[in-house]
Amino acid sequence: MTKSGGSTQQAKNGIIGSAPSLNISNLGIVSRDYQRKYGNGYRDFSYTLADVLKLLDDQVCVAVLFSLFSIIPRKSYDPCFAFRKLKNINAVFLEEFRDGKSRKKGRYVIYHRTSKGWVKYEFSQVFGTITGKPRQEIDDFVRKEMPKRILGNCCVLLCGETNGVKYSKKDKHIHDDYGVRLAIPQNVNIVLNPIHDRMTRFEMKLKRQFLSENDRWVISVWNKGKKDRNGNSRDGQGPPWTVFHNGVEKEVELIPNQLGVEIGILDSRKP
Repeated sequence: MTKSGGSTQQAKNGIIGSAPSLNISNLGIVSRDYQRKYGNGYRDFSYTLADVLKLLDDQVCVAVLFSLFSIIPRKSYDPCFAFRKLKNINAVFLEEFRDGKSRKKGRYVIYHRTSKGWVKYEFSQVFGTITGKPRQEIDDFVRKEMPKRILGNCCVLLCGETNGVKYSKKDKHIHDDYGVRLAIPQNVNIVLNPIHDRMTRFEMKLKRQFLSENDRWVISVWNKGKKDRNGNSRDGQGPPWTVFHNGVEKEVELIPNQLGVEIGILDSRKP
């Protein structure tokens, strides 16, 4: 069960509340090919959401992290219906988006279970790169936004927000010039980093590795389906995620399934 302070108010699809205090250990990680249309005609997780959650609930996961561009919001579909019979899962991490010739990201929504039922906590991605951004904008992110992302023993950095730590060409090391890593409290041992597309620049892995130092986990998961300007796949080899713990890359248990998605399970109690 999660704790959630502050008042709540009724919202169209559930309740909007304040930041939860989560205790994540056994985590489900889910990705898909976002070019694929599923049985309901939508290119999102809505067709498989209930089955994926049931599978991971049976595996005693307490939280599930989906790749971004997760759910297309619409009146005919409420993700909360997929949560009704869950016994072990207490938190589900999803991003809303608009689909079309290009995808447009929307709100990031954390559904979490409380004594009053399932509650939503929302925020939005602030930046994807710091290139060309004034120092004050990044400082404001660290000072004003980072506290909203601290959710018990975990925090969330959306997609390219991990670029808040910088790679130095001079010494070939990552530096916390803006204090992003410093802003993460010591008791936070999990950094969740859902992503839209696979990032191919070599320094991205170095940044995740750097953020995982001091006995933390950094879990990044993205969608497959991205193509370059020549129409070639950018999916790369291996699963659509990376996991680092204390500076070391870790493997994730793969869960075979017939749902048309890729699923892994990470138990952070077993470094």
